[in-house]
Amino acid sequence: MSRRWVQSASVEINDQTGALLVEEAGGGGASPPTSLTGGTKTVAAATTPEKLVAAATPCQFVWLGARVDASGNAVNTKPVFLGDNANQNIPLLSSNFEGMVIQIDDASKLYVKVGVNGEGLVYRIFA
Repeated sequence: MSRRWVQSASVEINDQTGALLVEEAGGGGASPPTSLTGGTKTVAAATTPEKLVAAATPCQFVWLGARVDASGNAVNTKPVFLGDNANQNIPLLSSNFEGMVIQIDDASKLYVKVGVNGEGLVYRIFA
């Protein structure tokens, strides 16, 4: 038996047996991402959430992280919030340089809200 540390994983449970279903990479499931794009998203007004990307962008998942300077110091002064067009309530703290991954089929479904005009985040879209 081998043990592996994973930061995040999609988990599925067998309905009949209750067993945890695990699939090795390349094991016949979804293929790994073949491209990545990204950049920096800044939001002009703290009162108006904006789409992460304007055009439909099919993907497997999106990594989102706090903006930092060349020394690794936080650029934002307040958290950034992520979500859909109705609610942006997933906080991304200004010190979270490790970021978070959101599994989603289209990056344009993600919205970003800031606490201070002109702040934002960095992102990578894996397709």
